Amino acid sequence: MDAEIKQQTPTQTSDQWVEELAKPEVQDALTTLIQKLPEIKEAINKAEQGIAAVSAFASDTDSLNYLSERVERFSQLALNKENMEALAVLIESLPRLAKLVALLDRVYSTVEPLISDKDSLAYLVDTAKVVTTPVTDRVGEGVSIVKEAKERAARKTETISIFGLLKLLKEPAVQNGLKFTQSLLEILSEKKIVK
Repeated sequence: MDAEIKQQTPTQTSDQWVEELAKPEVQDALTTLIQKLPEIKEAINKAEQGIAAVSAFASDTDSLNYLSERVERFSQLALNKENMEALAVLIESLPRLAKLVALLDRVYSTVEPLISDKDSLAYLVDTAKVVTTPVTDRVGEGVSIVKEAKERAARKTETISIFGLLKLLKEPAVQNGLKFTQSLLEILSEKKIVK
């Protein structure tokens, strides 16, 4: 066949091309090819960009060393059943984790300006002091009362007799405490918390 083409004159070759181009299927194919030329050009450009990126990465020894270290570390991971199940659980949990991260991001974006602003932070600390000061004062008062009672009890040497106990039962503070205890036990019994 090559010998035939070499022996043909240029006129015969051009006539064959004209005959080929006159076929409808060839014309359709050429039309499609011409229409696809911008897409083909874009694909070639992307391929050239990809080749350039790969060749740049391949010439960067630091990147190659980093990648090889990561691959080596990954290959050392045990791909056993336990790890695969944990990975499956993690993947199944991703939607909830994404919601949690979105919530944390909203909280952070709300709190971050407050923390970075010194005036807002000072105001926040002052407000916290206003709220916590009464509570800490009451707790401190309670602690000091308990310490004082403990010291008094340590100083007392006399024994409490049955008559002294009966006398204590008449004290209003003891009566209130006993009434509270009795009411609490009744409520717990009604709610079937204490059996």
